[in-house]
Amino acid sequence: MEVAIKKPKKAAAGHNVVLTYRQIRNRVGDGWAIIKDPEFNGAIFLKGELIYHSADRTKVLEEFGKSDERDVLLKYCGKPDPNTVFIL
Repeated sequence: MEVAIKKPKKAAAGHNVVLTYRQIRNRVGDGWAIIKDPEFNGAIFLKGELIYHSADRTKVLEEFGKSDERDVLLKYCGKPDPNTVFIL
């Protein structure tokens, strides 16, 4: 699940390295990530700068709330629970 948001926010100090989605997923595991300057191919996320991650979604949302970044992606990198219903 991912949500692209373009608004002023501030995130924690990051790695300052552009990573592919696979590299980000390997670092984050089953957790949430804030990714700066995400690049897409259509609707598919390709790469970006990992600036914060945690297994705790609340902590990620708190960091996102402190962010002043303009172009970020909030992404869950784990497998969704099969009992979860998504409403788009």
